Amino acid sequence: MEQHLQQHDWFNALSPEHRKLAAATTQLARFFADSFIARRGELSEYWVGVHEGLIKLAVYNVDGRSSTLSGVPEGGWCGEGSVIKREPRRYDVIAVRASQILLVPADTFHRLMAESLPFNAFVIRQLNERMGQFIATVQNERLLDVDARVAQAIAQLFHPMLYPRTSKVLELSQEEIGLLTGLSRQRVNQAMRRLAELGLVEISYQSIRVVDLDGLRAFGMASL
Repeated sequence: MEQHLQQHDWFNALSPEHRKLAAATTQLARFFADSFIARRGELSEYWVGVHEGLIKLAVYNVDGRSSTLSGVPEGGWCGEGSVIKREPRRYDVIAVRASQILLVPADTFHRLMAESLPFNAFVIRQLNERMGQFIATVQNERLLDVDARVAQAIAQLFHPMLYPRTSKVLELSQEEIGLLTGLSRQRVNQAMRRLAELGLVEISYQSIRVVDLDGLRAFGMASL
């Protein structure tokens, strides 16, 4: 387990005693695409990290309609707010594709919060950056056109603090972008072709290469 956790900055910042604790209690679980990693309303028993794959945070109503709050790619962590408050989770955590997930127990998380200053600093930064991302997501969904929403959804996966391991070539299908944005694959395809025509991305089978990340982040934002 330690070799898996060593790929994450928060773990490497811990003292030897706390690294031993985290390695001894963390689990690595595998989930198929579309399976639930955690469900809304259940007690938040784990802090969730993406070792491999891609997950999303979403809310579904009784009619099956959904609102995606965020995508979390490889290297990202989520759910610290619910774990800190020891409250039922307020959203579903779902594997967009087959994923390997690191699960840090709530008791381990709270002990690290109580005893480790480096871990506290990481969690505070994580909460701050996540709040900014959620505000941007709500803003984009309400005020941007569809092409700009797709551009911003891709750009958000390159957040240097939340997702430090994202590479310029994303193994991300247009169907998966649709799952992250709540749009149909056909509409995502139209948006991606426009972004490609503008030289912001290059599209290949089951992958996207970001050519101009700054341009992608700025796309559509002039209307705000």
